[in-house]
Amino acid sequence: MASREAPSSAPRSVSANRPLPPGFKSVQDILGGGSVVKGTFINMIGLVREVRLPIATRGLDWKCVITIFDKSTEDEDAVQHGITGLEVHLFYPQKLMPKVGFRDVVLLKAAKVQDYRSELSLLSNQRTEIYVYSASAIPMPPKSAKGALKPPVGSSTKQPEDKEHEYVSWMYHALDKDSLPEADVFEQQANTSLNIKEKFSLLKDVGDGGFYDLIVEIVKDPYDLVDRVTLWVTDYTENKYFFHHSWDPSNADSGRDGDPYGYTSGFGNPTTKGWPGPYGKQCIQLTCFEPHASHLRSHVRAGKWIRLRNLQIKFGRNGGNLEGYLREDRAYPSRLGFEVLDLSAFSEDGDPRAKDAVRRKLEYSRKLKQQKADFANREDISAVGVKRKGNGESAARLNSRQKRKILRAQRDQQIEKEQAQKAESLGLNKQVRCESEDQPVSSLSRVLNDVSWKRSRENGEEDLALPFTNIKFRANVRVIDFRPRRLEDFSVGRRATEFDCLDDYDGDLESDSDGQSETLDKFAAPKTWEWRFALQLEDASPKAKGEKAEQVWALVDNTEAQQLLNLDAVDLQANPQGLSQLRETLFKLWGNLEECKRQEFDATLESSIQRVNVLEPPPDSSDNEVEQDGPKLAGHRTLAKVSNKPFTCCLQQYGLEIDESDPTKCDAGVGKRYQRLHKIFGTTVR
Repeated sequence: MASREAPSSAPRSVSANRPLPPGFKSVQDILGGGSVVKGTFINMIGLVREVRLPIATRGLDWKCVITIFDKSTEDEDAVQHGITGLEVHLFYPQKLMPKVGFRDVVLLKAAKVQDYRSELSLLSNQRTEIYVYSASAIPMPPKSAKGALKPPVGSSTKQPEDKEHEYVSWMYHALDKDSLPEADVFEQQANTSLNIKEKFSLLKDVGDGGFYDLIVEIVKDPYDLVDRVTLWVTDYTENKYFFHHSWDPSNADSGRDGDPYGYTSGFGNPTTKGWPGPYGKQCIQLTCFEPHASHLRSHVRAGKWIRLRNLQIKFGRNGGNLEGYLREDRAYPSRLGFEVLDLSAFSEDGDPRAKDAVRRKLEYSRKLKQQKADFANREDISAVGVKRKGNGESAARLNSRQKRKILRAQRDQQIEKEQAQKAESLGLNKQVRCESEDQPVSSLSRVLNDVSWKRSRENGEEDLALPFTNIKFRANVRVIDFRPRRLEDFSVGRRATEFDCLDDYDGDLESDSDGQSETLDKFAAPKTWEWRFALQLEDASPKAKGEKAEQVWALVDNTEAQQLLNLDAVDLQANPQGLSQLRETLFKLWGNLEECKRQEFDATLESSIQRVNVLEPPPDSSDNEVEQDGPKLAGHRTLAKVSNKPFTCCLQQYGLEIDESDPTKCDAGVGKRYQRLHKIFGTTVR
């Protein structure tokens, strides 16, 4: 490997390059993708860049972490890949812990290469020998650094070889130390490392806004959401702010398609259908982002125990249940925030907190087994309609609670049967799927009606009409129109900015606010493209004779459009292939609607031109079509009839503040009122 020239601060008598002593490895050999792999025992010499002072562990040993670097970190490849040093994790009893100071040189023998938090580092063991050279006593080469060796800790009488002492002198004076902190900064950083707050917690004690370390079991396999994964975990303690999972024996072994957790559906609560347990409020959902997501997909599954670090806890989208979020470590972006635990390796000196969690699981399993057995006995008795005493006498029949349970089950089965029959009669489009298929289907007329709220007054109750409700529902609909008119305008572009890396940035700072004039550079700047369109939906539920089907305009924002189309937005006017893919996907959704609307527009334009040519005034209505039985007529054209299948989609009603000049209509504050809107979510064209 090519090495940089010796730094200007190095004396001229220090040669520019010198090979490592036989049997030694460099930092670049380990972190640069060389032949050194995890589990290997190696020898290494390095200068101390940083130290985290010893702290007590839960065992007999204390832990100290030092970061070392050597000449290989000055290599061009190392600089290009950001390799600045290697961590060494030392575990010794407090009285045997080596004393490492400012700019000291450390010589290690038989240190083990480990993969810790997805990063390679060194780990001490019973075979490891560690020697520390005091920086202030290391002489100029070619003199030996033997005299700078600090007294060994413990009873060991081993010593490095002469060639190793000599290499320490050369390396110390040949290294570029300009990037190292000053002595007072080094000491301050070392002392700060002792200020470690205990973050470990049981799930029963976590709260909104905190960061915690946890030991938990994965309840279900990670659910892949492309850029992140979600998973449910437990430590078999209860928290009143967790979602309550109740046991339903009729669905205990059933599963789900698409969303196995039911918690990404947007309806606010997870389903308990097919839930494997534990039941009650003992489980929390985690959302894990990269780099953790990739490793979770590959290395964990249901039943595995993991140790989580610095997990953020806060209330989720529904505002009623706590959720966990595992994000990238900004200081160490590649460091993992979880560790898979090997239960088979537990021994007397293992982590007692993990053992306690396993013990709680055992107690819960025994209790659940007994409860299921008791339930089975009650069901067997209920099946014959009476209870039997030991002497054969008949006791009371089913109590009122048991009867209500049976009636509810029969009613739910009847509803499911009716829903299935209705879906079959409508001939729903099977190429369109939406989430939460166990949720009932609502008609548009039911959810579009005004909702009133009873407010208590001195003279009685008053009905107050709500401008909107934050309701989410499923409906059987078909697309009858869309905006914008051209598919090329379904995506919009804006200038890319540094704020696009923020999850909650919505482009509101795109326009210039400094009053500077427009320049060609602004228009030539790269753009980011987003979906933005709306669909007019018509209720596809069967109607009584003469009854008109309800219609609603539903917005489709960028995130939901990505799910609906399974496509990322591009410049459709400059990307014919992207436009073709969009057209093919929308054809599955709305059939020949685009063709019909294009014919409609062309016919209307043709009629308008004809009227202008003969100086005829335009009609009162902007619609030039004549409604008849059969195909529509526009001018002398016969228009194609829209042919598409209805489908089931998820819709959400919400409100938007807009300006209002009429004070009697201002229900959102002075000069403001709410406009009721709807949007599509959780729907996918396959």
